[in-house]
Amino acid sequence: MSSIWKSLRTGEQVQVFFALLRWLLIATIAGVFAGTASALLLVSLNWATEVRESHRWLILLLPLAGLLVGCLYKYLGSSVEAGNNLILEEVHDPQATIPLRMTPLILLGTILTHLFGGSAGR
Repeated sequence: MSSIWKSLRTGEQVQVFFALLRWLLIATIAGVFAGTASALLLVSLNWATEVRESHRWLILLLPLAGLLVGCLYKYLGSSVEAGNNLILEEVHDPQATIPLRMTPLILLGTILTHLFGGSAGR
């Protein structure tokens, strides 16, 4: 690496340095957002699990919670019904931008599912 760096002229070294700084900043911002989102999900799921364990009767409302989540997707997120499959499809064959509303719908659906005793992965 040092020989490559030395072969660059001073102006090119400055350009490479600032490009590296720019990407480091972008990666840091992306990491902060991803870490915050992960922490929010895990804290929310821990809360939902604690509440459900403290109030065992909530499991009786699981069918209603499933209906609520289904209605949320139908009326608020018809373009994001595919969920994780939509993300995988877009990674393999990019056609469109994944709608931003997918994130809160999946978060809310996952929390409600855990809160009422449904089976959903973290």
